[in-house]
Amino acid sequence: MSPFVIGIVVFFLAAGACLALFLAFSPQSRAVDERFADLAVKMRASQGAFEGDVQDDNVLRMLFRWAAKRVPPPNLDSPTGEKLQQTLMQAGYLKSSAAQTYHVARVLMAIGGGLLGLMVGAIFHPASATPVLLALGGIGIGIFVPSYYLGRRARLRQGNIARQLSDVLDLLVVCVEAGMGLFEAIRIVGVECERHGQEIGTELNLVATDISAGASLGQALRGLADRTAVEDIKPLAATLIQSEQLGAQIGPALRSSSDALRNRRRLHAEEDAQKASIKILFPLVIFVLPSMIAVIIGPAMISVLHTLTNPGG
Repeated sequence: MSPFVIGIVVFFLAAGACLALFLAFSPQSRAVDERFADLAVKMRASQGAFEGDVQDDNVLRMLFRWAAKRVPPPNLDSPTGEKLQQTLMQAGYLKSSAAQTYHVARVLMAIGGGLLGLMVGAIFHPASATPVLLALGGIGIGIFVPSYYLGRRARLRQGNIARQLSDVLDLLVVCVEAGMGLFEAIRIVGVECERHGQEIGTELNLVATDISAGASLGQALRGLADRTAVEDIKPLAATLIQSEQLGAQIGPALRSSSDALRNRRRLHAEEDAQKASIKILFPLVIFVLPSMIAVIIGPAMISVLHTLTNPGG
């Protein structure tokens, strides 16, 4: 074989290797790999491939399942149960077993807090009524902590959804003006937002799922407003429902809703900035002003005390 042919073969092999490395490390291939990985996970979950992983639980999960079989489920038909279910949905716990899980966790934490308080009281003050008081305090804390955590998580999630709503509306406007239908735009924006870890992506996917299951756009949007309890979503849902019923264009309605939401956010920011000057007054009076008085008047008071105690000096 001549050196010319060998050189051509080596050149093509090197070019093929470089092309393979470029395709392997390009962002497009990574995005395709992530898509295939997500599809593989969804297929495994639908086929029950993760059921074996659930069996490999630790002692706490085994204890939780044992307690879940013995603790009676909460009554969701009562006003307290309905409020609990609404708070769970606002916090992002959408499974049907979320109320039972919350109830079991509250019972276990109350029992654990009571036993911990009893043990601490028995160790440090065994001959008094302190162990009983600490046990009661531990039970109260165990009952209060899950409720506080759930309410705080619901408030944080509502705040995140309210902050993400204006950007999502802009994306919906772009998709609708590009020629997509509203349902397809909601589905695509929901998938992309959920891929980026945004809470509103999960809610938009639920809206798309409701529409695919046969619900109308108005019913799906009302469900979104009820699940999130975000004040900015209610007028948006009403605007979209009215536009659909009247046959008006969705793009201008979304754009006007996005502009109104952005103006409302700016007004809230200005209001918070005006309140900051009043809120900062109390820390200044309580913490900073006494320190300044002590620094300014302290040396003079020390000199006066020395003069009074030593009049002849």
